[in-house]
This record gives sequence, structure tokens and C-alpha cells, in this order.
Amino acid sequence: MLNLPRVFKFEKHKVIDFKEYLSKHLIEIHLVRNQSSKMNCSTCNNLMEPGHGSYKVKVQHMPIFTNHCYIIFRRQKGFCKFCKKVRTEKLNFLSKQTPHKTLDYAWWVGRMCEISPVAKVARILKEDSSTTWRLDYKRMKAMLSSYRIPKISRICVDEVYARRKLKKGETRDDLFITVICDLDTRRVIWTSSSRRKEALDEFFLIIGKNACEKILVVAADMHDAYGASVKEHCSNATLVWDRFHVMQSFDNAVNETRKTLHGETENGSNTQMLSRGKYRFLFLKKASRRDQTEQRHISDLMTENEDFFKLELVKERMHDFFNARSVTDAREIFDEIGGWIWQSGFTILHKWHNYMTSRWETLKNYFIYRVSSGLAEGMNHVIKTLKRSGYGYRNMHYFKLKILQMCGYLNSKYITDPQML
Repeated sequence: MLNLPRVFKFEKHKVIDFKEYLSKHLIEIHLVRNQSSKMNCSTCNNLMEPGHGSYKVKVQHMPIFTNHCYIIFRRQKGFCKFCKKVRTEKLNFLSKQTPHKTLDYAWWVGRMCEISPVAKVARILKEDSSTTWRLDYKRMKAMLSSYRIPKISRICVDEVYARRKLKKGETRDDLFITVICDLDTRRVIWTSSSRRKEALDEFFLIIGKNACEKILVVAADMHDAYGASVKEHCSNATLVWDRFHVMQSFDNAVNETRKTLHGETENGSNTQMLSRGKYRFLFLKKASRRDQTEQRHISDLMTENEDFFKLELVKERMHDFFNARSVTDAREIFDEIGGWIWQSGFTILHKWHNYMTSRWETLKNYFIYRVSSGLAEGMNHVIKTLKRSGYGYRNMHYFKLKILQMCGYLNSKYITDPQML
């Protein structure tokens, strides 16, 4: 018993008793207040006048082995001159999220929720799931209040699908969350609701005009709203289109062209049979990645129909586009592809090429900076796994905080002191 004060130290209190109820897996630690200690108001932190009574409290503390642990003491009340009310005294070892848990216990529960879903943490700790959720939510909100977005010069932006149902007055853009990553630290630094221009505007307004001027590169998909936001707020930044999204738009045009060629062939012909069903996605696949069976199938089709042969040439040349060593080489390849498309009479691909040509000043930036939003795409896989493990999230603010916790700086790896909350 003499060594207990060394193990259990509580502000303004000392241990007077230690009780074990092994059949109940329960330990109680009884405290008594040091009479010489001053009282501070729990609301304004100013000194209070003592002598206004006390009440008994039982607060859950960190478990000891397999036993639940509680500390029992009387919490004093005093009169605060500033609040002009009788208030309870402030005790720093109590959690700010709830007075029924100690700060160490609430911090430990939050750390558990960083690596496991709330429902599983609650089951392990034998806690109510809603109580565990509130502890985790309030802890992350406290972390967010002291969070400062780090200095950045290169970022990437992408959206992740967050929910299915539309609320009244919403559009499909509101079903997404915009995720902003630092390309240098490879961490998520902010999340915003929707994929509208206002979502990225929110981030730029938070970091301020001076920080925006220090951003040199922004990698994003071809979403016009992101481009408009970057142009408005980041005067020194260069917008770089992600190569994956450019190729995705090209693949869509190739597939639509395949459908057109398929519809122009005679019903029941060998060409029509070879360009539909399970073979339709072979046209989007790079030739070097096809197996022997797939390569033989494509060869038979190109022998039967010359247009499919031309489509294959255009597609393979486009795969060489992003391997160009300079802007000049890239432009030569791009113009060559455009010539082939025009000669072949592929209307859909011709529209795609004209669209890209009109935005060449943005498209060429990839060959200068060689960055993409692939980091954000990788984070999207982590976020989707997070959503599945939590069986979905109803509270979107909580979901955004969990993303920052899992992929960013809002966790105990970067915030190590519970007293900071």
C-alpha cells in the first residue's frame, strides 16, 4: 500500500485506500483531497472561494490487467467571482469529453479507435458503443481545434465517394468528399464536403493567401471545378492533369468507337461475334499485357476488319504518349495520333482529340513536373477500406475526421500528449 502513490498520481489528491473485487474483476482506488490545494473554476479556470460543499464521484480509469479500475473521491464546489455562480473545481486528470472518465482512459480509448472500428473497441472494453463513439468523436474534434495545416508547395486533389442517398436540394456532387494530399509528405492534410469548387475554395481560404502563393503544383483530375478554384486562389501554381484520368477519358472514347464499329457490321458476321461479349474490354488492354489467347483473338478480329486494326494502332500509340521525354516529343506524338484518328474517320475519338488540343496548355504540364494524383487515388483505397470496416458512416463530419486520423496527422503518432487536447 505504501508504494501506491508512486503508481497512482492524481492532481491535488492522494491515495488512501485500494480495494479489489476479484470475482467482479473490479478495482477501486479511493482518494482524498489535499486540504492545502487551491480550487480553480472548471469553466473559467479562475480561483474560487471554498466551502460550498462537495459530492462523491466514481470515475473510470485505465484497466489493470483484466480488471476494470475506478477512482472514487469527493469533488469540491466553490463560488467563482467571475462566473458569479457555484462551480465544481477543475481537475486536469478528468477527461474534457466526459467527467465520468479519466483523461488517460479517454486517450487510450481513442488510440484503440485509431486501429479498430468503434463497435469492436466497445466490445473489447465492455463499453456502450455510443459512449465509445462519443469519446472518439470528441477526442478528434479536440485534436482538430489544435491542428495546423503544414507548409506545402505541391499538392494533389481527388474526390472519394462518401454516401449514396441525396438529401433535399442536393446534386450528385454532394455525395463526394474532396481529399487534399501533400505530395512531399504523402499524407492527407484536409478534407472537404462535396466535389464542388467551394470544397477546394474552403481549403485555400483556411490556409490563407500567403500559403496559397507558395503552392507551385496542383495535381488533379479533369474536373473543371478544381481547375477553376486553383486558378482563382493560387496565382503561382501550375495545374497538372492526372495521367490516369486522361487515359480514362481516352479509353471511354475508344470503347464508344468500338461500339460504333460493332453496330456498323452485319448481324451474325464473324467480326460482330469477335467484338462483343467478354472480348469487348480487350480493346482497352495494352498489347504487351494480353496473353496468347487474347492476342490471337485480337489478331483474328483485325484481319477481319481493317477499322479495328486502325483503332488498335491509335490505342497503342496513345499508350506511348506519357512516356515522351519532353513537351516537344509529346506534342509530336499527340499530333500524330490526331492525324491517324482523322484519316480513320473515328468521329468520337476526333471530338476527344479536339477537346484535348484546346486544353494543351494544361495537358503539357505533366511533361514538365511529372506528378499525378496517384497518391490521392491510393488514399481513396484506404478510405474505402475504412468505410467498409466501419460499415459506413452516417455522420459525414465524423467520417472526414476519421480520414484525417487514418491518413493524416490527426492521431497519436503526431499528437502524443493528452494534455494538448
